[in-house]
Order: sequence, then C-alpha cells, then structure tokens
Amino acid sequence: MKHKSCLTIIFYFTLGIIVLSVLLRLMPFILVAGIIGLWFYSKKRPNTKRKNVAIVATVIGLIGTIIMGVGLTNNSNKAKTITQTSSKTVMKPVAKKLAQQPKDSSSRDENRRIQEAKQALILLEQNTNRTNLEKAREALRQIKNSKHKEGLQKQFNNLEQSLYFTEAEAVIKELEVSKTKQLVESAKQKVNLISNANQRSSLIGRIDSVARVIEEQEIAVNDAEIAIQQLENNQIRDNIANAQTKVNFLSDGEKKSAFTNRINNVISSIETREAQEREAQTAAATQQQFAQSPQAPRTYYANCTEMRNAGVAPIQQGQPGYATYLDRDHDGWACE
Repeated sequence: MKHKSCLTIIFYFTLGIIVLSVLLRLMPFILVAGIIGLWFYSKKRPNTKRKNVAIVATVIGLIGTIIMGVGLTNNSNKAKTITQTSSKTVMKPVAKKLAQQPKDSSSRDENRRIQEAKQALILLEQNTNRTNLEKAREALRQIKNSKHKEGLQKQFNNLEQSLYFTEAEAVIKELEVSKTKQLVESAKQKVNLISNANQRSSLIGRIDSVARVIEEQEIAVNDAEIAIQQLENNQIRDNIANAQTKVNFLSDGEKKSAFTNRINNVISSIETREAQEREAQTAAATQQQFAQSPQAPRTYYANCTEMRNAGVAPIQQGQPGYATYLDRDHDGWACE
C-alpha cells in the first residue's frame, strides 16, 4: 500500500513537472491569446467575465514568458561559459605548441647556420685563399647568436691574418726579385692588413730596403743615360770609359744590355772612323812619296811614233828603251 502511494506521488510529481514544462513552453502563446482575448472582449464583444479571464491569462502568460526567458538566458550563458572553457582548455596546448614552433624553427635555422660556418672555416683552413675567405665571412655574418659566433669569429680572424701574411710575403718576394717600383705600393697595402705589429714591422723593413735600391738604380740609370748621350754626341775614346763605368752600376740586366749595345755601336763608329782616317793618311803619304821621287824612264816602246811622242827619240844603243827593231839601219841609234 505504501509502495503504491509512493509510486502515485512520483507519478503526479513527474506529471506536474511535465505539465509545468509544457505550460512554460506555451506561455508565449498564452500571452498572445490573452492579449487577443482582452482586445476582443473589450472592443468587439464586450463581456466582463471573459475579459477578466483574458486579463488573468495575459498576466500568467507574461510571467511565464519572463521566467522562461530568464531560464533560456541562464542556459545560454552556461553553455557559452562551458564552450569558452572548453575552447580555452583545447586552445591552451595548441597555442603553446604554436608558440613553441617558431622557437624550434629558429633554433634549427641557427644550428644549420653554425654548421655551415664551421664547414666554411674547415674549407678555408684546408685551402686558404680569397674565395674561401669571403665564403667563411658571409657564413659567419648569418649567425645571430653572439655566444656561438664569438669562438668561430676568433678562428676566422686567425685564418684571415694568416692569408694576409702569406699574400704580403709573396708580393714582397716578387718585389725583391724584380725590383719594380709599381709593386712597392701594392706590397705596402698588403702589409697594412696585418694586425701583428712585429710581423708588419719586419715586412715594412724589407719593402723600404728594396725601395732604396730601386731609387739608387733610378739615379744610376739616369747617370748612365747622360754619360751615353754625351758619348753619342761626342764620339771620342775618352768618353767610353765613363759611360761603361756608369752602366756597370746597373742591376737591371735588360737596361744594362740596352746601354751596352749603345756604347758598342758608338765604339764601332769610332773604330770605323779611325780606320778610314788611317787609310786616308796612308793614301796621302803614298801619294806624297810618289810625287817627290823621280819617275823612272820607260824601257819599252812599241814603235818610233810612241818614242817620239814620249820625247826621248832617238835612243842610243845601251840606253833604256833601245830595241833593235827600232834601229832599222843598225847604226846604234833607234828612231833617228
């Protein structure tokens, strides 16, 4: 009996909730119906009793609609809050992951740049030249982290200075061999890139030493040129020794050879002139001697006409020019 009464109570309670729920859902309709009934029984068919019923229905519908609206608002806010909470709960790890991604990407890029710089330095150490130097410099420039960059930069600076010293040494050796004035400035520019003061001072000393030799040689070349021009303009043997002495001071083989050829040309001209003078003197002496000595008489005449033309006819037998074929009468006189 008690069991049945409990079930009945539960049944009516449940039914009441359902009816109340249905009524709450119908409250907007009841409100509208009450307003229409109030207007209809007030204006169209006036009826006080039904008008009062319409007023009650309107009030109940209004209250129920307000209650239902408040409930819906609360439910909406709760749902929104739950949605936002759920969204935040879901978005937090996503946002954290997204924020972490750029950092990871940046870290990977930095590590890649560091490795590239290390490889560039290894290549520079194996083959130290300008091309590899610039590649390593550019690779180091890409590194952002100064802590990682510091050690690599120090290694790069050492290799860079080693290259600068090698280049300067090569240019100075070429300068010492060729003694070319144009290389002096180039060698100084190379040396100025070296940061080590002792190395720089030593190399500058070698450059200055060669520069002094070059300057001395320029003076010697000028002196030799003047001496040879004097020899060429006044070609006498007294000027040869001075020109040869000036040329012997030269260390430039090419210039020395050119000057020596010019001296030899002048010497050849002097010798030719002297030979011509000797020949002329000999010829003059011979001619003078021939003119001063008496002319020997001729010992042969072809005929008497030739003898008479010579002014020596007649010639007695025994004298130069006498011949029996010219003495026709054999009296001892030719061409009488």
